[in-house]
Amino acid sequence: MIADTVAASNPSAMLPSDRNLPTKESQLEMDDFLKLLTSQLQYQDPLEPMKDTEFIAQMASFSSLEQMNSMNKNFENFFQSQMNSSVQSYLGKVVTLGGDNDGQSGLVTAVSNKGGEMKLTLNGRDYNAADVTRVELPKVEE
Repeated sequence: MIADTVAASNPSAMLPSDRNLPTKESQLEMDDFLKLLTSQLQYQDPLEPMKDTEFIAQMASFSSLEQMNSMNKNFENFFQSQMNSSVQSYLGKVVTLGGDNDGQSGLVTAVSNKGGEMKLTLNGRDYNAADVTRVELPKVEE
């Protein structure tokens, strides 16, 4: 029984290898937002002050953005956990690798997490789990 793996059965293939996530320095934090808002209030035109509805709308928008960022981080952690669990199902199965290891195949004897990347051990060497292109049950001799 052979199962070709695509992104559906190899979740590690769905993760971008070089994430372009914003760094801590490039993110607008609540303190930055409050400083900006304070400056805006301090330097506003006294004849046309900022309306309270605008102020509340800005606070609500920023709060929503913070919550979405938090949910995104939680989802990434959940996805990583699911990926780790899924890769463990390769133990005892014969896998074929693509990428730089094109065509390399063998029985998976170990699964490990090294530096946040899931690795498979086959033929005595470690390979990136994201390179798996095919999974099959080992042949049973009768």
